[in-house]
Amino acid sequence: MSRFERMAPSLAADWARVAAQIRPSRRVVVFLDFDGTLVKIVPRPDMVRLATSTRRVLRRLARHPRVTLVVISGRRRSELLHFIGVPGIHYFGLYGWERGGHSPLPKLALAALGSARAQLSTHLSSIPGIWIEDKRFSLSVHFLGASPPAQRRARRKLRSLLQPFRKSPHVIENLRDAEIVPRCILGKGIAVRQFLARPAPCRVLPFYFGDDLSDEPAFEAVSKRKGISIRVGIARPTRARYSIRGPAAVGVALTKLEAALI
Repeated sequence: MSRFERMAPSLAADWARVAAQIRPSRRVVVFLDFDGTLVKIVPRPDMVRLATSTRRVLRRLARHPRVTLVVISGRRRSELLHFIGVPGIHYFGLYGWERGGHSPLPKLALAALGSARAQLSTHLSSIPGIWIEDKRFSLSVHFLGASPPAQRRARRKLRSLLQPFRKSPHVIENLRDAEIVPRCILGKGIAVRQFLARPAPCRVLPFYFGDDLSDEPAFEAVSKRKGISIRVGIARPTRARYSIRGPAAVGVALTKLEAALI
């Protein structure tokens, strides 16, 4: 049986067991995806809003001496700072590659990305509901506004168009978009493993909250550290250990986590 053929049980139903793991932990590291996890999915990326109650619990957890917060997203780091802006959080953009400071890409990678951008703009713009977001260091092909047949056609066309570039950009598939990124951007699972490999006190308990296909490698990385992985959103097969309904439920779970630390 594939690891993706499992439906995760509800986090709330097993919270007593999770809380029992939190209490003796010297440090809790909480990784959080952004779109679909901390905020609702909206038609355009610039329309998202972080709920006041969620921002408040993030502020409290960011100040807690036993908690480390990491937001890890396909968005650019500057966007995460803009939409969240809570001090004390580690903000990882571009699937964990962009972590602060200057993060240059090789010139060949940028050139290949530019060529891919031209191809995609020419051949995908005619498909209704499909649009391309240029993030400079990556490209997002958004499918949310397209019909299911149009989405399938766009994904097939995307794979075909990127065949000549297979040695440079690669595709990170998601439920509502596909991200074209340079090969040096390895994904959230690698970023989580690297962060957890840093010197740290004993008894570290990692959490990961995410809603998309690109979060699945991170679920696995956290599970290998005997952590708690939570799939956010409608039920589907996942590597996550638990599931919850949506961003509002993430805010509730973070509040319960805070209470278990006392």
